[in-house]
Amino acid sequence: MHHIKHIKSFSLSDQAGYALKRSEGFTLLETLCAFTLLTIITLFTLPLLTEIRTAQKDLQTEREAISLLHNEFFEHRMRDGPLPYIAKHQLPHEITLVFQSEEEWIAGCVLWKNQRNENKEFCLHEKRE
Repeated sequence: MHHIKHIKSFSLSDQAGYALKRSEGFTLLETLCAFTLLTIITLFTLPLLTEIRTAQKDLQTEREAISLLHNEFFEHRMRDGPLPYIAKHQLPHEITLVFQSEEEWIAGCVLWKNQRNENKEFCLHEKRE
């Protein structure tokens, strides 16, 4: 007697369908993990970028204030202007220049508030003649 073995037909399309069904959940899990990771990175990066931008603005204001102080102090000393001398200038923020005598020195200071509303000051000194 011949034994006929019944072999189940198995096609390539059945195999692909099974793999597709199995991978759908895996793809969803990968997508959720990637989205979560992207969200975490964004939540940590945005405040850092904001802080960097604020620091850039503070440095720009400081550069402008010190440059203004240097120019005004030099001009005031060249024309032998009166002391004390106070002048206000409006850059992005209000900047105040103060020139005054301090014993054997003449001090020229610039005062302003930065982006965090902190008081800042920078001074130049020149020895009296």
